[in-house]
Amino acid sequence: MNKRNLLFLAILFSAGVMVLSSCKDDDEPTTAKLHGTVTFENVPIWTAWVDSGAVQLNIFPEFSLDPYAGWGEVPDNLFGPGSLGGFFPIGAPINTQDPIEVEYEAGITGFSYEIELDPGTYSALAVGFKHYYIDDSFKSTAPIGVYYGNPDVASYGVRISISTPMGPIQILDDPAPTILELEAGDDFEYNFKADFALVPQYFQL
Repeated sequence: MNKRNLLFLAILFSAGVMVLSSCKDDDEPTTAKLHGTVTFENVPIWTAWVDSGAVQLNIFPEFSLDPYAGWGEVPDNLFGPGSLGGFFPIGAPINTQDPIEVEYEAGITGFSYEIELDPGTYSALAVGFKHYYIDDSFKSTAPIGVYYGNPDVASYGVRISISTPMGPIQILDDPAPTILELEAGDDFEYNFKADFALVPQYFQL
């Protein structure tokens, strides 16, 4: 076999390896997926509030105080002298412009969801009741349920206090949402409960 033929075979072999490598890379997943079922408790409260807001599922980015983002530990005085901290969402959800919105229907007991995400760290997977007529992003959505590893008991995922003449009084101290560390190709099932009982109380705080 002459040198020209050998060179031609070498070029063909190299091209084949490049094509196979390209196909392999194209087949590898670049995103992570979450799916599961959210079960509702105290649905009659939603029935009474359905005209005031929407139920939405959001996933929150990694927690940060600078800039505000995610769901986590908020120190006292962050929003000014005397402001109370706690454990709650501090920034808008990462997909706040395109949340999964749950349509109300008589007799509804829950819903199933699927989310595709970039790999990374997420501070909470949560369901909230977003009020139509409140513009303040810190007050417009009442948390009604987070994924925290127990699918049988609802958690609001928050620890909050209120100021009184006798000092701060803690009114909620629920299990915190699970921090999710997602890699490309992950496909996890997260089932959890949401409870509407907080909605009337939250919008009076």
